[in-house]
Amino acid sequence: MFRKTILAAIIMAVLSVPANAQPWKLVVHNVENLFDLDEYAVFQDYRPYDSDGNLQYTAAHVLTKIENTARLMARYNNGMGPDIIMMVEMESDFTPFAGGERWDHHAVLERYSGITVSGMLGEYLDDEIRDLPSEILLLKAFEDHGLTGYDLAVAYHRDENMRPQHVQKNVIYSRLPINHEKTRSHPVEDARPILEVWVDVNGHDLVLFNNHWKSQASNADIEKTRVQNATVLKNRLDELRAEDPAVDFILGGDFNSDYNQSHRYPYMEVTAVNDVLRSVGDERKVKLGNTDAVYNLWYEHNIGMRGSDAYRGYWGTLMQIMVSPGLYDFRGVQYVDNSFDVGRFPGRNVYANSLAPNRWYSFDSGGGYSDHLPISMQFTITDADDPYRKLSLENPGYNDDEEWEPIPVRYHLPARCDVFMPEMYGMSSIRTAEYFNELMYVTSAISREFEMTVNGETYGLYSPTFNVRNEFSHVAGSDEQVSIIGRLGLFRGQWQFVIEDISYVNPGW
Repeated sequence: MFRKTILAAIIMAVLSVPANAQPWKLVVHNVENLFDLDEYAVFQDYRPYDSDGNLQYTAAHVLTKIENTARLMARYNNGMGPDIIMMVEMESDFTPFAGGERWDHHAVLERYSGITVSGMLGEYLDDEIRDLPSEILLLKAFEDHGLTGYDLAVAYHRDENMRPQHVQKNVIYSRLPINHEKTRSHPVEDARPILEVWVDVNGHDLVLFNNHWKSQASNADIEKTRVQNATVLKNRLDELRAEDPAVDFILGGDFNSDYNQSHRYPYMEVTAVNDVLRSVGDERKVKLGNTDAVYNLWYEHNIGMRGSDAYRGYWGTLMQIMVSPGLYDFRGVQYVDNSFDVGRFPGRNVYANSLAPNRWYSFDSGGGYSDHLPISMQFTITDADDPYRKLSLENPGYNDDEEWEPIPVRYHLPARCDVFMPEMYGMSSIRTAEYFNELMYVTSAISREFEMTVNGETYGLYSPTFNVRNEFSHVAGSDEQVSIIGRLGLFRGQWQFVIEDISYVNPGW
């Protein structure tokens, strides 16, 4: 009898899931400052010329940026790309049409269907293409890389001249139908407006909230601003819950807070994510419903590997996804248990020796990806229409904050084949695109200014894991030769080597 009951339960579970209820993939990503080419930029670094009149931000930079982003998104769904992308840190369109209306992205794709985005930003570049907003340029790159079928949603507030009131905006790309009549922008204090988008998942509503809150996670004064940001969102969620207690929604974006903000920074009296949004790690509690809490998917991940950004040698979790209790019932949209993941692709968006983000840089025609890693989840649907029935969970998440400790970025000594050795670069200047952002093996005396000299050119030294001045004070200014493995880069216009770990000093090669 017991076996028959189990079998019947399995059959009912299978029958409650429609045949076309494929798991859909949702990705949340901070693209790190994707700006367009309209020659209007609030940030100096993204204007066409620097203060000395030199070319600075060009079509080549935009092409590198959008193609790298497209290649990154193609890592999902076997090259097809995510079904939904919640993207943040894209430049607002500061050269809109006179009446404030927006570009028709479908019409743009049709108009340029016979030209690649490389051609658009090269041979065929003209004023119209320069004026295209960043989200449409990226959409075209998606198309060229086989990531097709996307609609997009964007909303932000404009001033009396129809210009946006914020430098950056949030964008959602979706293969699932978007109900554009319900797309809304929620203004918040000193941060990008929250984007609310409703998508149709085979006849079921799913509400998405794309966030990009005020930065500086550890700053208690700025946390008060994030509390205001969170309050705006919480009030909207309460409105939706009043209409439908089992509403299906997903909160995503760059919250510029950690998932365990109240634990990580105990000096903060009230935190936006934990205290206002009621983001928790108790998955069972959220599953049961009758709560205004949301489940933070970071609790699905191994506690020692939680991180999507790196700051001063430690991992942070500024990118977050939170789901409503409605995603655990047998009505409408369901969360696919344990589907949360962090997009680490060694040799592309993360360094192979550390898995730290390979962030964007503008040297030459640009390179790298972002200072944040994408995070993802899956969802499906059920036609059971039973909000009182709940999903079964395997290894349900729990509040493990007391077990958490700061997670350092761990750097491993690279193989020699992954480092440019002196015999490879010879006596030539290494200040070229070939070597930029690469690991270099160099030997030199260290000056009193804590600089090394390679082929007659000087380079500063920096490390995210140890104090350079303390480490080299006993040899600075002497003739003693020191060998390092350093990543070549620029910081505020000055060339430097980043020594990522103490083991990279005199490695004995």
